[in-house]
Amino acid sequence: MTEQNGIFPAPNEGRLWNRDFVLNLLVAHLLLAGFFSLFIVVPEFIVKLGGEAWEIGVIIATFGLAGVIVRPLSGKWILKSGPKRVVLLGTALFVGSTVLYIPLPSEWWIVPIRMIQGVGLATAPVATSTIVANLAPEARRGEAMSYMGNCISIAQLYAPPLGVFLYVTHGFGIAFMAAAVLALMAFLIALFISDTKTRMPESAIGEETGESEGAPLISKAAIFPTFVFLTYAFTMAPVSTFLPFLAEEKGLPEDFNPGFYFTVLSGMTMLTTLISGRISDRLGRGAVIVPGLALVSVAMFLLSRSLVVPMFMGAAFFHGVGYGLIYPGINSLVIDRVPAKERGSALATLQQAWDVGA
Repeated sequence: MTEQNGIFPAPNEGRLWNRDFVLNLLVAHLLLAGFFSLFIVVPEFIVKLGGEAWEIGVIIATFGLAGVIVRPLSGKWILKSGPKRVVLLGTALFVGSTVLYIPLPSEWWIVPIRMIQGVGLATAPVATSTIVANLAPEARRGEAMSYMGNCISIAQLYAPPLGVFLYVTHGFGIAFMAAAVLALMAFLIALFISDTKTRMPESAIGEETGESEGAPLISKAAIFPTFVFLTYAFTMAPVSTFLPFLAEEKGLPEDFNPGFYFTVLSGMTMLTTLISGRISDRLGRGAVIVPGLALVSVAMFLLSRSLVVPMFMGAAFFHGVGYGLIYPGINSLVIDRVPAKERGSALATLQQAWDVGA
């Protein structure tokens, strides 16, 4: 159970599920389904356009570069304009940039597209997480974050293999259009989220007298949790970028779809978060974060030694359980450590780990 610090009251104390909470989960799910569907598609698209292995890493990394620049600002934008508007902005940027993949003539034209996508994914997920934090009762914060994690995990369950299936059977253009349509659905649903109900009320954050007293660019209280989360984020860079090439190098069957790694990962994450959020509420955040990091370490060891499909998928199993423990714990820990007005900035600081590590 989190400590009652008296800094901010939780709205609708004791009640978690409401219309805006559900709509927000749907938005997060659909937006990230669009993103996850491109996990394997984009590296393969770079190869199709003539890119080499070293170029894949450089081009993919530009996504994170945009996030490093923009994400610290998202906390201020959320406090000033409200999380709903930031969700709409980020989702619109992702939709538009994804469509632009289709006519690209060479691999280096992907760089500006990835950067625009990076801006979209550096803002919208921070805003959806902030909405969860604003709507959740303090005593159920870990549980609320676990539901958000489940929505993300369900997206990861089917989106990567779906992306692979679409580009193999129908071409890259259809795969990119499908990703854009998923994100467009997220945008349309976000229009129905209440702007006023998903903001932190003035009574909770106090009267702001100037921008300097608003949300900081970097939340100092979130720095330590961010470094902890960074150790996990570093594992996702090789997995999300080079997984299909690893499967080929290890001699796995040609008809094996490496996208199913993410299916198992997300399936186990989803099952784990059913209980990990509540465990963190009752036993503390460290009770789930530390075991989660240990299991991810086991997963990376297995993946590096995988010579057969069962071992490959075993790594995905441990990876998913580990992340399912880490996600609600680390997000809730960050929110626990900051006053209400810093929630957006704190979550933005935490998600910088994705930009730097993955």
